[in-house]
Amino acid sequence: MPTHEQKLHIARVVSLIASTLISLAAGTNYVYSAYAPQLAERLNLSATESNMIGLFGNLGMYLTGIPSGMLIDSRGPRPSLIIAAVTLFFGYFPMHLAMVNGEGYLEVWSLCFFALLTGIGSCCGFGAALKMAAVNWPKHRGTATAIPLAAFGLSAFVFSSLSSWLFPGNTESFLLVLAVATSSIVLLLFPFCRQVPVSTGYGSVPSSDPDEDGLYRTKSNENHSGRFDDDEPGTSTPRQDPRHSRSPSSPIPNDEPRPRSPNERTSLFSRSSTNEDSSTHDKLAQRTGRGRRDSSGAILDGCSDLVHRLDIRGWELMKSIDFWLLFIMIGALTGVGLMTINNIGHNAQVLWSEYDPTKSPEYVQKRQGMHVSILSIGSFTGRMVSGISSDLLLRLYNLPRLYLILLSSFLFFIAVLLAILITSPLYLFWVSSLNGLAYGMLFGVSPTIVSEAFGVNGLSTNWGAMTISCVIAGNVLNLLYGRVFDGNSQLGEEGRKVCLKGNGCYRGAYWGSLVVTGLGAMVAVVMLGRMRRLQELGVRRRSVG
Repeated sequence: MPTHEQKLHIARVVSLIASTLISLAAGTNYVYSAYAPQLAERLNLSATESNMIGLFGNLGMYLTGIPSGMLIDSRGPRPSLIIAAVTLFFGYFPMHLAMVNGEGYLEVWSLCFFALLTGIGSCCGFGAALKMAAVNWPKHRGTATAIPLAAFGLSAFVFSSLSSWLFPGNTESFLLVLAVATSSIVLLLFPFCRQVPVSTGYGSVPSSDPDEDGLYRTKSNENHSGRFDDDEPGTSTPRQDPRHSRSPSSPIPNDEPRPRSPNERTSLFSRSSTNEDSSTHDKLAQRTGRGRRDSSGAILDGCSDLVHRLDIRGWELMKSIDFWLLFIMIGALTGVGLMTINNIGHNAQVLWSEYDPTKSPEYVQKRQGMHVSILSIGSFTGRMVSGISSDLLLRLYNLPRLYLILLSSFLFFIAVLLAILITSPLYLFWVSSLNGLAYGMLFGVSPTIVSEAFGVNGLSTNWGAMTISCVIAGNVLNLLYGRVFDGNSQLGEEGRKVCLKGNGCYRGAYWGSLVVTGLGAMVAVVMLGRMRRLQELGVRRRSVG
């Protein structure tokens, strides 16, 4: 008979597998560029209208973050998964009908609404999957969250490859596959999705504070009843009030280790911590239930227990300078990535039209699908590498995860520069591969940074707030692309707008995204400098003490 701990471990593994597959279904929002040119041609849409549809998919994906996050944090993952299954089906299926019936069947704003539903479904499914991974694996959070994050990035490749194999050149059937497969995956895995109790509870520090340099923890057998309860960790309703698990005057048993120096689960800004800071933080945390912040709002201390106890969200989050720095940095770099993700199909189409006009539409469509697959594989690789390597950077070299975002901004800069310079479709794969790698690296580590800076219990809500920046930057850059593209287009046969300038159709939009990339990189450098100053402050405090 498996022990209780073995049962918990099996439940965590099963939930991680379910999270990964759900993320695979939720990531189909990024496959839009694989069918966007064909949808625009079939329905006689301009580049701006086509980008508007993609933008509403992004709006649904990112603006739903806060409400879906609040739902997940308070009720667990399952209600959000039901919403995901319903909205994914009713988002993709009307698009399938529009492709079948052709021009005039649906207005542009109707298509935007259905794209919005697909984005909502992606957000709800992915948010639930990410929260399960983050809460169920507290000692390996970077690696555990990297797996569903990587699956989310690989989704476009899996579904576009499946469609090319089963229905080559048939966009109508592709959209039908998206409608049925994504909703079915979420519904079938629904019973296996839960937040599993951690083996060691995280109790609050008693007010008497008899030993100031450590965090009080309860024994696992005092905090868990030996069965699965309805209340799950990471929700707003605790399983058991930890204050009742031990009297305030009770000493900590010798066999219960106390938290040491920051490890791989340490808060983003903990490098400046000292023992004195930790004890001060514990006193404040027991009174307020929140992490200590300096005058600028930075989280200055954190450990594996503290990440569970931190709960900075709402107005407290809005007051944090670090939140706004992360908000600008993530939003700017995400917008750059989304512009290429949503428009790589248009890039390929106009480059092939100039390079070899004799190529058939079927051939060009396969090349578009190839670039979507390259983006997806690059995103998958970036998410896996950044999630795992961020843990290693902290564990082995005591380096902050933020260095990976700086590397991501460098890769974005190279990708955008190549998009400006490349005029042959034979070399466009450099743009799609580097953009996908940079985008995956950004999103592979960002949720972990947010969870460790502001607490894991409010991760879904806080990450939802953070992704609002993605909507702003993504909308601006995608609309810029559409305006530049339409400005270089002319009326062709049958009154349809076409652009025959190759790279010149979109080059101006990439000059704009190059500026935004520089902004994201600059903020990353500012945050690293900010952390270094906090480290130096900690060293001076130690020398004085």
